Amino acid sequence: MKKGYFMKISLLLTTYNWKEALELLLLSIFRQTELPFEIIIADDGSSDDTRELIDSMREMTSIPINHVWAPDEGFRRTAILNKALLQAQGDYISQVDGDVILHRKFIEDQRRCSAPGVFLRGYRVMMNEEIGRAHV
Repeated sequence: MKKGYFMKISLLLTTYNWKEALELLLLSIFRQTELPFEIIIADDGSSDDTRELIDSMREMTSIPINHVWAPDEGFRRTAILNKALLQAQGDYISQVDGDVILHRKFIEDQRRCSAPGVFLRGYRVMMNEEIGRAHV
């Protein structure tokens, strides 16, 4: 089967009490060359200010945002990820941590490289001001 098969990409994010990083991630999603079908936020017990941020960010986009929250019972990232995965409506799921900023073509590249039975793995680049200015 040819690459680029999947059309509806569900973007799954993980977060825990770092709303500033989550906000930057969401803004980077809103600026994608191709938008995801939906955003699912797997929240491992963040406080109300994270929910308030997500509610305000919903007003900035037409992308459905599903906030899947679990009470803070210690580090239970895997449990909330599994719960959030069950909410996905797309035919392809891409998962990223809540403390990254996506390249503008992240979703476009995911779609282009996707194929049934293929698992894509990425990595993060640690940025600093000097590297950031070089790529503006």
